[in-house]
Amino acid sequence: MEDKIQIPYNKYNYSNSPVLKYYSHIIDPSNELYNSEVLKLNEINSQEINNMQISSIKKNNQTEPINENINKIKSYTQKNSNFKLKSEIDTKNDESNNSINEKKNIKEIKPEDLIITKINQNTIIRINPEIYRNASYEFLSNNLYILLKDQLGCKFLQEKLEKAPYISLNHFFPALIPNIVELMNNSFANYFIQKMFNYLNEEQIEYILKIIKPDFFEICINNHGTRVIQRIMDFLITEKNRNLFFEIIKPIFSNLIKEVNGTHIIYKFIKLFPEFLEASNEIILNNILSISTHKRGNIFIKNYISYISSLSNNNLRKNIIQSLLNNCLILIIDPVGNYIIQYLLSLEDSDITINIINKIIDNISFYSKHRYANYVIEKIFIYSNYIQKQSIITKLSSPEIISDLVFDMQGNFVILKALDYADENKRNIILNNINNLKSKIEEMPNGKKFLKKIEHFHKFK
Repeated sequence: MEDKIQIPYNKYNYSNSPVLKYYSHIIDPSNELYNSEVLKLNEINSQEINNMQISSIKKNNQTEPINENINKIKSYTQKNSNFKLKSEIDTKNDESNNSINEKKNIKEIKPEDLIITKINQNTIIRINPEIYRNASYEFLSNNLYILLKDQLGCKFLQEKLEKAPYISLNHFFPALIPNIVELMNNSFANYFIQKMFNYLNEEQIEYILKIIKPDFFEICINNHGTRVIQRIMDFLITEKNRNLFFEIIKPIFSNLIKEVNGTHIIYKFIKLFPEFLEASNEIILNNILSISTHKRGNIFIKNYISYISSLSNNNLRKNIIQSLLNNCLILIIDPVGNYIIQYLLSLEDSDITINIINKIIDNISFYSKHRYANYVIEKIFIYSNYIQKQSIITKLSSPEIISDLVFDMQGNFVILKALDYADENKRNIILNNINNLKSKIEEMPNGKKFLKKIEHFHKFK
């Protein structure tokens, strides 16, 4: 049974920060102002936290004196499963009355901390670097969400992470988790998250994978999120995490192939994790038609065949090509799918070529006149051997097919190709059949142009 992941707290789902009303529309345009019910709920949650903190401290005072050690009190509100981490409470031993200091206030970024400048008529809003340059980790983690969405703030946090990675992670990692999906897709924050993976252990990476699982597809297809996912793959060391990643990507595997950003993840996954190649190949086989008829999927199939051709497991390539040949009659008339059949012909494999010819030769007139299949027949003339060419030309040279094709814009193009590759006997047969229809050909649009094109073939008679 899959573990249920609970986000420990959502640090930025509150409305008492004065910067959110002013700053959130810049950082997150989709973030709506909090209504009165949310405000009321936050007041209730805040009061509950204070009551629980005081109650816990009094209980501790009854059993032992308070010393200089910091007591960390953690509790979670039960309202709507919205978890909040309690603030740390500093206590000191007072010889007279054992007085307790109130909860330490941590400064938050306010609207007056923002700097507004204009560059090339564009209004740029930034956080004043003086606010956070010498700030404590508590301040940085408390304002992590806003700082990561600020270009200079994000760079500062990256430098902080590099100088003291494990101290920084201890503060930043829990503050990052509640908004990690949104931050992965952010143009600035994604760089911090990528760098963070240099210092995470396998348990933390596993935790992140489980957190982002419901939004995995949206992250993969995002311009910034796709870079984060590719970065994650570099740090999947254990078998457990690799299996977890495959289980996440498996249901959306074929859909990612069709996405401009998602396909990069699939390419990297196939090359980086060869142990899943057979399972990946099976997914591709099950979706071969939808992938091959998609513009990006079609390009992927070509590159994939090229890649697996270099591997020792020849069955992978064989199964993919056979599946394409089984769907040849559908692909050959598809605006996109016909390109994969042309690609198979360009491999100049005699078995593949004769397989395609056998599938279309009985209906050669139909495919010759078809807008897309017409291109495939042209490639047959280019890549087939002599015997295969003559078998096609023999079929095309019959009077019935000639009379059908010469009056069609696509069909007469195939006739010209047949004349290019026909031996002398078959060329004469085709030309004689065309001459019998000359008067009718002259009456059709572009008929005289067609007859002019075949004039130079008469000298070979």
